[in-house]
Amino acid sequence: MNLPVRRLQAGQSMVETLVVAALVTALLAMPIDGSSSVVALMLAAIKTAFSKFLSAIALPV
Repeated sequence: MNLPVRRLQAGQSMVETLVVAALVTALLAMPIDGSSSVVALMLAAIKTAFSKFLSAIALPV
């Protein structure tokens, strides 16, 4: 069974993209030097910003 070369190359590029995306995700989720990971720091920053936003909305006009 002979598949066109183009179809095989398209499949290979999808696998390469998946591997790179998995590596980037793994690196972002790992803790850095014993501290929190980038994902944990980002979630904490979002939580703080949302808390400050809700406090600002609650202020009287």
